[in-house]
Amino acid sequence: MLSPDARSVAMELLRPSPGYAIDRVVITTFSLDLEALLILPLAVLAHSDGGLEELISRPLLLMEGLREAGERIHVFVDQAGMAIPAQNRKLYSILEPVVHPVQTPVKGGRFHPKVWLARFRHEDGHVLLRVVVMSRNLTFDRSWDIALDTEGRPTQKSAVKQSKPLGKLLRWLPDMARGIEALSPEIEAELNELANQIDHTAFDAPPDFGGPVQFHDFGLHKRPRSAWKARSTGGSVLAIAPFANKTALDALKEITGKNRILVSRQDTLDAIPESVLAAWPQTLVLSDMAAGEATDVDHDRPSGLHAKMIAIEHGHDVTWWMGSANLTRAAFTGRNVEVMASITGRKGIATGHSGVGIERFKESGFLDMCEDYHRAEPTEKDPAEANALKRLDRIHRELVTAPLRIECSQADTGWQWRVHGELPDLESLTAHIWPVSIKESDARPLRVPMDWKLDTASITAFVAFRLSADMPGVDDIRWTQKLPITGVPEGRDAMVLRSLIDSPQRLLEFLRALLGGLGGLSDWMDQKPNGEGSGDWVVGFDTEALLEDLLRAAAHDPERLKPVRRLIEDLRASEEGRDIVPDDLYQLWNVVDAVIAPQETP
Repeated sequence: MLSPDARSVAMELLRPSPGYAIDRVVITTFSLDLEALLILPLAVLAHSDGGLEELISRPLLLMEGLREAGERIHVFVDQAGMAIPAQNRKLYSILEPVVHPVQTPVKGGRFHPKVWLARFRHEDGHVLLRVVVMSRNLTFDRSWDIALDTEGRPTQKSAVKQSKPLGKLLRWLPDMARGIEALSPEIEAELNELANQIDHTAFDAPPDFGGPVQFHDFGLHKRPRSAWKARSTGGSVLAIAPFANKTALDALKEITGKNRILVSRQDTLDAIPESVLAAWPQTLVLSDMAAGEATDVDHDRPSGLHAKMIAIEHGHDVTWWMGSANLTRAAFTGRNVEVMASITGRKGIATGHSGVGIERFKESGFLDMCEDYHRAEPTEKDPAEANALKRLDRIHRELVTAPLRIECSQADTGWQWRVHGELPDLESLTAHIWPVSIKESDARPLRVPMDWKLDTASITAFVAFRLSADMPGVDDIRWTQKLPITGVPEGRDAMVLRSLIDSPQRLLEFLRALLGGLGGLSDWMDQKPNGEGSGDWVVGFDTEALLEDLLRAAAHDPERLKPVRRLIEDLRASEEGRDIVPDDLYQLWNVVDAVIAPQETP
């Protein structure tokens, strides 16, 4: 089981092996937190053997990484799967080339796979592929999840049948994106090249498992099918998922014996008929202590059980399936797009060794964190609440697929950011939207057309939506969408980066963060630019101490300060920038730059 810390996991999954560098990253996810996505460019650019704190302690690399991210990282997310970020950062607009919303081939389905594919290139040109199939989305959720990571090297031999379903997913991505945005020919070519490499790669199974990893795709067809059967026959079964229903549980019951273990959530099990659960003699939920363990740091993040895993014993062997598929009709019939990976080994009971069967899993301690399920007393549902929830869900789906677009044009002051298109009938619901680069308090009731006056750095394709029933006890539905956008001003990305440092004081604070590690960066990122003019930039600041710290950094780690040079040169190129980097500060920087330049490699 993975530790519930999405950021640490992300850094580990993208860390290159010795001698390798990251070449391409493709990620599929159902839900996405743009704040979490900001972390990934650090891993792509830094190629560091250190942990998260070391990477984030180099804040200028964040900006450098974002500049390169669009060329190396591509994230495919369900059209309605982006969360509203906690912070209204202008930086999000630089992620636009990275994020690609998609919709499923089967109407009403969800794009649900959680796969990370990284291609690394060695100094000698050889390629290494790393694949991670997991149950975790690209968010900061603090849930119990599971992942299988594996590596392999493409060969010139015949295709590997176990890997072809993963290549099939990559080939379908352009079609699933096409109804929302057209991928560039270059991105389509990259996906096709990666798919071909995957087809010819056998991915190693973990120790104690035989053969290469077998991948399974669901939902890559035009219509739902009969319920998926993991095997034709089987014995004992262990099934773990946060969501389950009759279709999947009955499908597993038909191919297994009477020894069945089910682990799910309380509310999920309460919604399943008792007659269905009767076929599962051992039904468990996470204990309150285990479920609450992940919420100690942040009570607002989703937590609890989120792992999806099935183990079926057959003869002397056991096969484990893990990935994105819940035990639901939408997953098992292919309405959703899902990816699972399976591995097979000896279960160990009749072979004289511990094996990798269900009994071995029990010894791992996870089931010790569970307790027997007891059906809760049913609560009477308010018909008005139930109707409001149904209406919210229906209008939400209609809004997500509504043909909305953004047009930008220059105004007398700043830019006009206008939303055009057609809206569904909202009935009695209310909807508000706002660009994610501004505060939610500036949201406006949704209508078309509608516009904001924005500065260049605030122009974005990411739009936040809030849909409300205005009824006590009924929560709003909140999400972010990437809408088609035209008229984006030239130089916007440069303005976004420069907006982070808009005064001499802000530049000095940035340099403090550069030298102050994780705590300094966190404080700096959360501060708002103060917009002060040049003023007396040395007031209250120890210039000699700053010079000493910069020289020390230049002497021990000159690569750490190289991006500062480009930023300062960019700022000094304009009259406005020279107010941010006045002559006295520029002279101080030149002292440091004189130390860095001789140490640079050609």
